[in-house]
Amino acid sequence: MITIITIYIIGFFLTLTFFKYFGVKIGFDYDNRKMEWDDWESNEQAFTAFSIFWPVIIPMILIIGIFKMIFKFGKWYLKK
Repeated sequence: MITIITIYIIGFFLTLTFFKYFGVKIGFDYDNRKMEWDDWESNEQAFTAFSIFWPVIIPMILIIGIFKMIFKFGKWYLKK
């Protein structure tokens, strides 16, 4: 049980640090007021929530990334 809690805490700080340095660069900019459709008040609120829910978000991002990579490879392969 202690191991799971330790992994969660480390993951929380790693994802929070990642979003702090790279969040806006990869397209997560909730301070931009042009985006009227979001529910976040600021990047700090969004990045903290993403970091709290990292055990759910990271596997989803990996699955989406794998599918995009497979489709991109298929598109590249069929064009050759």
